[in-house]
Amino acid sequence: MKGYLLRIFFFLLCISFFHLFSVSSAPAEDTGVKMEGFQWGGSVELGYRFTDIDGRNRYKEVVNLRDGLKLFDFSIWGKNLEGEKGFVDYVGLNASGIGDPFPRGRLQIKKNKTYDLVVTYKEYKYFFDREDNTFFTDNHNFNMRSRRGTLTLSVFPKEDVRLNVGYSHSQRDGDAGVPRLTFPFSMEQDLKERFNEYFISADFPVGGWDLHVKQSFWNFENKNKMSGPQFEKRDENVNTYVSTVKAHTRFGERWDFDAGYIFAHSEGRADLTAAPEIGVMSGKGRFNFNTHVIEMGLSYLFRTDLILHADYRFHTINQDGRSNTDPFLAAPASSDTKYNLFAHTGTFQLEYVPRENLTMRAGYRIQYRDIEGENFAVNPFDGGKHPDDTRIVAHGWVASADWKPYKFLTFFGEYQGANFDNPYTRISPESQNIAKVRVKYDTPIQNLSFKGTVLWKRRHNPDQKFRVDTRDYILTAVYQPVFIPKLTIDASFTYEKILDRKNVFNFIPFSFETFFFNSSALIYSGGISYDIYKGLGVRLNGSYAKTMGENSQKYADGTLSFWYKNKWVTPILTLERTYLTDRVNRHDSFDANLITFSLRKEF
Repeated sequence: MKGYLLRIFFFLLCISFFHLFSVSSAPAEDTGVKMEGFQWGGSVELGYRFTDIDGRNRYKEVVNLRDGLKLFDFSIWGKNLEGEKGFVDYVGLNASGIGDPFPRGRLQIKKNKTYDLVVTYKEYKYFFDREDNTFFTDNHNFNMRSRRGTLTLSVFPKEDVRLNVGYSHSQRDGDAGVPRLTFPFSMEQDLKERFNEYFISADFPVGGWDLHVKQSFWNFENKNKMSGPQFEKRDENVNTYVSTVKAHTRFGERWDFDAGYIFAHSEGRADLTAAPEIGVMSGKGRFNFNTHVIEMGLSYLFRTDLILHADYRFHTINQDGRSNTDPFLAAPASSDTKYNLFAHTGTFQLEYVPRENLTMRAGYRIQYRDIEGENFAVNPFDGGKHPDDTRIVAHGWVASADWKPYKFLTFFGEYQGANFDNPYTRISPESQNIAKVRVKYDTPIQNLSFKGTVLWKRRHNPDQKFRVDTRDYILTAVYQPVFIPKLTIDASFTYEKILDRKNVFNFIPFSFETFFFNSSALIYSGGISYDIYKGLGVRLNGSYAKTMGENSQKYADGTLSFWYKNKWVTPILTLERTYLTDRVNRHDSFDANLITFSLRKEF
């Protein structure tokens, strides 16, 4: 009884809240409220959600919407009506998802040609539970929250000069379960990770060159702690300094040149204490990590319809470190580790523009990598090569086409036959092939359009002998019939096929064997919206997904929303039904019904 009284109280609070915004809507040409030389406007949507959930763990992974009072949306903006007067031209504040697992907000204050200040905040609660409580498990579980905030200030002292200073922060807190081979259950871990970035940059011209310079400082801390029979405590701290210089210029009317240089230096320490109550082990590590990236791009205009593009990249990565361990009842041990990589990458392409509606590119890309390492522990059962001396040559065709033969028809295609080591993302011997085709067709039926996409990716690792093919086929349609102008219909269909092949060591018959982990998925989604009569509207939308193969599941979600838009306040009622059926792990299934009532006011 107490819970129902509390919910009734929240309903009354929702309704009372909107009395603060009881100003009638202004005419369309004069929206908002004028005050102190500013025109103000915005919106707010506040409501309450009721839930009935059966099967909570997997529900938290997939949906994680809970009952309670929610601020679904809040925005307010102000525009200066006095032109150049004052220190602010525009101010805007947006927030959404307050009370749900993924709230976010954004604040912007700016004055034209003077400054621009932007502050953002995002939060995400992540839950994952694959704990089966058996020996030799590789399953994990997480119940954590990640947060990210940014602050950027741009100043424009001159029309062609821009100065930027900024700060970015992200952190991860919560709990996790970490499997251990020597203990039958996952060990509980307290997560505590922090990342901070500070930067300053400038864009300005010098003697015919457009320059961009940036200096960043990154700091990462890891103080994760694992409790239980295998206690572990980490204390990691890494500082990284990143310097960036980019330049662009033109030589005459035919040559266009770009160049850039990036240098990143990291230094840090990692201290590990295991089972300190009996002094089993402690370890310390120190390392230095340097990355150099040099990029150059040159374009030459042969004719108005033919352009040559030549791009070159050199990047090198050097790492050295030293670790010291103090095991129980054994002599202290120390070791040095070194890792060196350098790569040359060249791409040559011809761009052909025979018509205004057709652009084609074709060329060839090649990369040479040389990797040297010391003191690497190689597991022979992984099937990999020792990285002491590895040389890799990757090469392949690259091409793209963008064609709009008619106003109602557009084609885009892209192919990369050798997508190789990228200094900005990863260090590995993997190669990746990509093919993409995208078509948009506005049919002869007015306001009916189709979009189709075919995406193919192949990842291949020559050392570990695995190959993964992913194919996605996506079709979407949007229709607004002329004879029913207030009706909107949209639908999409996706088919995904994953072919996963790996060489895995099998103790019986003590040899490598090829295993296939193939799966596929069908995804349907769609919706229909209709403005019934004078502000009364309805929308029905839903989705259905079915996976086959290694992970057989079914997931469905459907919502039905009603609203009545008027000049005072808009009530919105949403009914939602969602469920998941896992045929492999039956206990992971869930079934839920949700009812949300909210009030929205635009002012």
